[in-house]
Amino acid sequence: MFVKKAIIADDEPKIIQLIRLLGNWEKFGIEIVDECHDGISALESIRKHRPDLVLSDIKMPDLDGLELIRITREEQIESRFILISGYRHFEYARSAVALNVVDYLLKPIDEEVLNKTLEKACVEIDQSRENKENREQLEIIRAKQNREKTAHFWEDFIFWNYPERRERMQEKLRSVELCNGAYHTEFSEGCFMMVFMCSNIASLLTRHYSFLEDEMERRIDRYFGAYALYYYHVSYLGCIVALNFAPEHKKEVREGVSALYYSVRDLSEVYGEMYLNLGVSSIKEHIRDLKEAYYEAQSAEWGRLITMQNGVLDYSQIAGLRKVSDTEILSSSELDEIINCMKYLRREELGYVFRKFSERSGLYGNCYPGIMADVYFRITDAVREYIADENEQLLEKVNYCYLEARTFPQLVKKIYGALDEYVEGEQKKSKEKLGKPIKEAVYYIRKNYAQPISQSDVAKAGNVSVTYLSRLFKEELGVGFNEYLTQVRLEESEKLLSETALSIKEIAAAVGYPDEKYYSRLYKKIKGIKPSEYRKIYG
Repeated sequence: MFVKKAIIADDEPKIIQLIRLLGNWEKFGIEIVDECHDGISALESIRKHRPDLVLSDIKMPDLDGLELIRITREEQIESRFILISGYRHFEYARSAVALNVVDYLLKPIDEEVLNKTLEKACVEIDQSRENKENREQLEIIRAKQNREKTAHFWEDFIFWNYPERRERMQEKLRSVELCNGAYHTEFSEGCFMMVFMCSNIASLLTRHYSFLEDEMERRIDRYFGAYALYYYHVSYLGCIVALNFAPEHKKEVREGVSALYYSVRDLSEVYGEMYLNLGVSSIKEHIRDLKEAYYEAQSAEWGRLITMQNGVLDYSQIAGLRKVSDTEILSSSELDEIINCMKYLRREELGYVFRKFSERSGLYGNCYPGIMADVYFRITDAVREYIADENEQLLEKVNYCYLEARTFPQLVKKIYGALDEYVEGEQKKSKEKLGKPIKEAVYYIRKNYAQPISQSDVAKAGNVSVTYLSRLFKEELGVGFNEYLTQVRLEESEKLLSETALSIKEIAAAVGYPDEKYYSRLYKKIKGIKPSEYRKIYG
């Protein structure tokens, strides 16, 4: 049984006391939250407590019972009323039933009649609450079904870089009819525009996306619902909105973008400090240009890495910036190196690749921001394809790098930090998983790397066969015996290169390579630079 709040209003205190005494309040689950002795105080109490039930005298000073009902109905307060009347106001009270009052009581109050009336009121209140909850639940289900229907629409936009999705979407966006049939949308001919909103609000809400979706839908509907058809997608990065509207509503839609920005920004008063940026595309005249609008809005939002400030950025403000190839900023071979370093847990090499990438990123800090986005999504797509199946948290961390960055070089640095942390953690896990034979083999190599050791020497130390040891290295370390021995020797040589004044020849001998030239060739082949160059950088 729901707990129900009630207010009793009568200008005669004895009547209130009698009603209190005669009513089976506990049985019906009713809590009397206030007593009032005139119409004005009763109205104020109703506004404050929003009671389920009001027992009110029909005739009170300042404001009578019927006027009280009228005002609460105008203010959309859903309290139910039981009117109390003397005999001379009986017909007056009975006519009030038409105003959706539960019933009326005659003075003097009869206990049985009072409780039957209270019971009737409680049944109606319970039924009304149940109906309201059912309606709300139905609305939630319908909203979820609508979002699920358009999920493929947004997936094809977000993963546009995948060739099969690109071809599919290009086909489906040839006309309004094809798009609606494929994605369950209801677009019509007219104007199209995209708004790309980026914010940390999801993290402030501890990633309760359902609540965030409700918050966003209310605001989107408030500012665009009267002028445009809209579809939106919410994620931890923010919200994407697709708008379809008649040409005569261009002005209202543009004004709605600014209003949406300030409305969402005001959430900081409730949820704490937040940042918010809106990227807005140009207005398109055909649905086939919707993907271009998406890219424009995304590029405009990425413009904050150039302006270094929050706000609304229109595509026209960044369209003229210098455009370069995304592979000029990060080559395909470098991206392959990054992924290989992560797959095979090569932390030092990962750092080297990112040092070059980071140095170069400063040269492109003022280029067209859409290119920065392309580079970023190439990295996240590669991480998703090769790594994220095993570690979803990594992809989430890489995605949040963008939210936290203020410039493109800072973004590159944060991405490196996330990937380096992943490799370091996986290396620790790998070491923890090592069995006794491989542990002893690794210990033997670490202790004797400077000596001319063979695989049979190490197998003997681990008390296993050479064949079994070879398999253990591949299974548990991901590399062969010789590759691991070389890796250890070169790592140790780098310590000597950066921390001592020993000559290259002395360092080569110290790590097991009596031939200085062989060591230098091997080092350059694996690391990409000469030992002397490494010393210049890190010495």
